[in-house]
Amino acid sequence: MNHNRLLSYAHLLMASGYLIFVVVGPWAKRGDAFGAFSSDGGTGFGIIGVVLGIILVLLAIFRVMGRAEVLPGLGVEQLTLVIGVAAWLNLICFVVGWLPIFEYGEGRRRGVPGTGWGVVGGYFTVSQIPLLLSPLTLGIPSPSRGIKALDEKKRQLFSVVTVLCGAGLILFPFLAWVTSGSVELSAFDGRSGNPTSGPRFGYLLFAIGVTLIIAGLMRLRAKGLAEPGPNLLLSHCLLGAAVLALTMPLGIIISCFQRSGLDIGVGTWLTFAACLILIILGVEENRSRNAVGV
Repeated sequence: MNHNRLLSYAHLLMASGYLIFVVVGPWAKRGDAFGAFSSDGGTGFGIIGVVLGIILVLLAIFRVMGRAEVLPGLGVEQLTLVIGVAAWLNLICFVVGWLPIFEYGEGRRRGVPGTGWGVVGGYFTVSQIPLLLSPLTLGIPSPSRGIKALDEKKRQLFSVVTVLCGAGLILFPFLAWVTSGSVELSAFDGRSGNPTSGPRFGYLLFAIGVTLIIAGLMRLRAKGLAEPGPNLLLSHCLLGAAVLALTMPLGIIISCFQRSGLDIGVGTWLTFAACLILIILGVEENRSRNAVGV
């Protein structure tokens, strides 16, 4: 059995372990333990985590089968890295952004709900995919000889849209993300005496937005921007940033639909729209360039 086969089975093992942890294990402890689908547990982030886990298992099965391409211009290796990063940071966003919104307990015991072992186990297993396994396997497929360069008009259009969406990811978190009665909280707000807290995603979205703006502006240059590697193009990185950013507003949207007393702010909807545009952009560029290793 060669090393590629061993790494394929390692991918399958970690993806399956992650899916088992997030489905079976508790996500939050508020006296009792609550699972991924409960409004007091994982809520929207739990649902996203389970969906991403199913996708990771399917991708791992494709790798074991030797399948190279999932979508036109998007290979198994690249999509595994994209989904792996999104699943990993979705757990972090749940712990840092969603759990602190509602305090639990009374008096001196009042505080942020505890994290369940399902999240801890899921974090350990899924983090190995983008941090260890994907970098080891990304260079195994031979670079596609059919990768096409974008024509000048498309490159400029994609770059401008990337810059605009990046600016949106910087600005939209300052708007209301969640509302509770007369209280409106942005993605930067903490508790500050309010009964609820903002989701605190603003800094991560700000960093993603700045990165997208810099990359978009550099691609507008006559020589463009150098690709990270033959099997990891800028379009793959764009898609990864978009999927990662999407988990935050989507998690909030699903969670607010599940939980009474909390409404979705305009900042959440605008961020969600910007992320969808970026995903469409990344998929279209990958399709146009036929960027898959063979």
